[in-house]
Amino acid sequence: MTLDTVKHAAETPEADQPWAELGLKSDEYARVREILGRRPTGAELAMYSVMWSEHCSYKSSKVHLRQFGQKVPANDAMLVGIGENAGVVDVGQGFAVTFKVESHNHPSYVEPYQGAATGVGGIVRDIIAMGARPVAVVDPLRFGAAEHPDTKRVLPGVVAGIGGYGNCLGLPNIGGERRHRRRLHPGLGNLRRRQTLEAPRRPGRRPLPGEAPHRVHPGGVRREAGRGHPGSRRGGSVVCDQ
Repeated sequence: MTLDTVKHAAETPEADQPWAELGLKSDEYARVREILGRRPTGAELAMYSVMWSEHCSYKSSKVHLRQFGQKVPANDAMLVGIGENAGVVDVGQGFAVTFKVESHNHPSYVEPYQGAATGVGGIVRDIIAMGARPVAVVDPLRFGAAEHPDTKRVLPGVVAGIGGYGNCLGLPNIGGERRHRRRLHPGLGNLRRRQTLEAPRRPGRRPLPGEAPHRVHPGGVRREAGRGHPGSRRGGSVVCDQ
């Protein structure tokens, strides 16, 4: 077995590669070759397929999502806006709040328990990344038709995954709801989470815009990914188009 090193890739430009199986389009694969000046190694191809996937890059929806940053009204309350891990909103008296909203449609469809669990983990990570402490979660869930077999497959694992990860972190779930909508792709729901947080500024952390040197700062953001549509959610290498 030949190790597919950079040198080997440069010496074998015509070697067949599974770019389509990994979810890349022909023009994307051509762009990868253009960037590298050669064909990618197997490892590089796998990394490009993940980082350029819908799940990681929002390639089909970022043209719409960027409008949140372009059209937001100017105001003094928005301390950190879109583009960061989480935004920070000043609520007065030296405090700010963070709301993190995330959908985990594709991962929860592919592997319900782990997909939902990592959805909770992702928002916790983003809030902590802003130097704040998560204090609670809220779990509104959206699924397709209740009687659809995929809904029955996905729902129990999603609920268990949310509880498993959240309980391990000791975060109280202060509310939740579940709704079924036939217009959603069968069985593929919008998995949303929201967190608020409150934490003092860490010693040595760079002050946020407008922050006083010793201001108590409970972080703040709100962000939401797209809704579930047939074939529109690609994470890693799989498109769910049943």
